[in-house]
Amino acid sequence: MSERFRLKAREWLDVPDRKRIYNELHFAEAARRYDLATRAMSLGRDAAWKRMLVGSLPSLPCPACVDIACGTGDVAFLLAGRYPGGVVTGVDLSAPMLAIARERNRFANVRFEQGDLCGLPLPDGSADVVTGSYALRNAPDLRKAVAEVHRVLSPGGVAAFLEFSNPERSPLRYLQYLLLRSWCGLWGLLLHGTPEIHGYVAESLRAFPGRNRMREIFREKGFEVSTERRFFIGITGLLVLQKAGASTSTRE
Repeated sequence: MSERFRLKAREWLDVPDRKRIYNELHFAEAARRYDLATRAMSLGRDAAWKRMLVGSLPSLPCPACVDIACGTGDVAFLLAGRYPGGVVTGVDLSAPMLAIARERNRFANVRFEQGDLCGLPLPDGSADVVTGSYALRNAPDLRKAVAEVHRVLSPGGVAAFLEFSNPERSPLRYLQYLLLRSWCGLWGLLLHGTPEIHGYVAESLRAFPGRNRMREIFREKGFEVSTERRFFIGITGLLVLQKAGASTSTRE
């Protein structure tokens, strides 16, 4: 077992402050092999899903984009390619993840900042596009994180999230938990010497809302759901949302 990571996710995720600490420690340990792990756990489909996420965004001349829980920067770099006239800010809690992202960065219009999903280091209405891949599930407080996305988006702005998706029925949720705990934990064991790395995915879904409730939360926070897609027999999904108000997509 890893000498650096022995925390049990189930003991740390129920209280926002403890979940924030756990996430910082967990992703610091996961960072060095995170890209390999996500490819393996998704059977090689992760990159294609992220391309679909960015491809689902509107055509804009020079938007301000924010990728939350940006990890090693792959979605931020896709955004920079999609919007060469725009600017992209990647935000993540984990310093080791950000170090890898900065080392990989070859785009002049991309920068990275350390920050919390529940307190983004960005002004009100400063973003035209917000993205997140496997982000909201990691928020210490989901509703605060959704409210923060709404705050930093300009009126008419678009948010798109690639995320694990919970079935509504309890038996299916339990079967999905067992599958993810075994499969993701296996890759944690192989890559880090402990199933607690990446087995976290299953634990983080225990209190995560089902698909219908997630849509309700977005609507409660001022979003309209414009697109929804599911992948991997529904285990993961893509949601595209729009903040109410006139579009600001023509910013220079």
